Amino acid sequence: MSTEDFRSEAREILARLIAEAPSAADRESLLDNYADDLTRLYGRYAHQLLHEVIEDARTRLDARLSPDPIRQTIATVQTTVQDVWKSLWQ
Repeated sequence: MSTEDFRSEAREILARLIAEAPSAADRESLLDNYADDLTRLYGRYAHQLLHEVIEDARTRLDARLSPDPIRQTIATVQTTVQDVWKSLWQ
């Protein structure tokens, strides 16, 4: 999942809108249909992003709660690297 994937799919939807617009008799219903398509696309990408965030949090939590000190150390290092990476892009 990436911004480019979302952009590409949104562009396809808008290209269909432009292609069908001159032949469409009822522009309002056409706009409503394409607005619904874009809303579903956004919902799908938002759900996928939330799922990835939850999976990452679950993995980190499992590693931190693990009785294995090596897994705990790896989780701490991973968190530190991700925090540094996030601070670089803000």
